Amino acid sequence: MSGAPIVIVGGATWWPGSYRDFASLLHEISGSEVRIAPLTPLDWALGYFRGFGQLVFEVASTVDRALLESEAKKAVLVGHSAGGLAGRVHIGGDPPYGGRRYSGHRRVERLITLGTPHTVADKEPLAPITRVNELFPGALHAEAGLRYLSVAGSAADGTSSPRVRKRYERFVEDGRTAGDGVVPVDSALLPGSESLVVDGVHHNRRLGRWYGSDRETVELWWPEELRAGGSLVGGARA
Repeated sequence: MSGAPIVIVGGATWWPGSYRDFASLLHEISGSEVRIAPLTPLDWALGYFRGFGQLVFEVASTVDRALLESEAKKAVLVGHSAGGLAGRVHIGGDPPYGGRRYSGHRRVERLITLGTPHTVADKEPLAPITRVNELFPGALHAEAGLRYLSVAGSAADGTSSPRVRKRYERFVEDGRTAGDGVVPVDSALLPGSESLVVDGVHHNRRLGRWYGSDRETVELWWPEELRAGGSLVGGARA
C-alpha cells in the first residue's frame, strides 16, 4: 500500500453523502484515509453557467486538507462520472482553466476514473469536455510518473436497447455499442492511460450493480499495490 490518502470526486447528479458507503469500502480495502470532495448537483449545475473553476477549487482544497492531515506527500484521486473530468483539470498543467492555473500533478500520485466520459463526439453540449481534452489531453503527466487508470463498465449494450443507445449517443455518434448504461466503453477509456473494462458493472446504483456497490466489485478494479498489505511492486491491471 502507498499510504496516500484517497479523495473521491463525485459525479454531477450525486450528493457527497451518496459516496459514504463507497468511501468506507475504499478505506477497508486500502487502509488509507478517504475524503469526499463536497461537490453537489447544484454546484455542477451552476458550473455549466459560471464555469467549472469553483468545482476544481473544491477538489484542490479537499486534496490539500487530506495531505495536511497525513504524512503522505501525494494523494490518490478517484473520479466517478464527471468527477473524473474535474480530477483531470485539478491535475492540470501549464494552461489556465477558467482563469486559474492548477498544479495538482505535484500533489497527486494516481488518478482513477470510473465511467468518466473522456472521449466524446464533437457536439455543442459536450463543449466543456472537449475543452478539457484540448487543455489537458490524455494521460498528460504519465511520463512524469503520475499513474492513470480509466475503468469502464460493460453491462448494457446499445444494440439491443434503444433507450441505452440513446443515452450513449449523448457522448458518441453511434450508440450501438457496449457500456455501463450511461457512458459507452470507448468513451470511458482515457487515451494513454491504463485501462480496465469490467463486465456487469453499471454507471450508478439506480441501474444496478455499480463501480462501488460492494467489496467484491471494487476489488475487480482497485489496484493491487494500493491495498492494505499489498506490494509496492507492480501496477493496476490493464
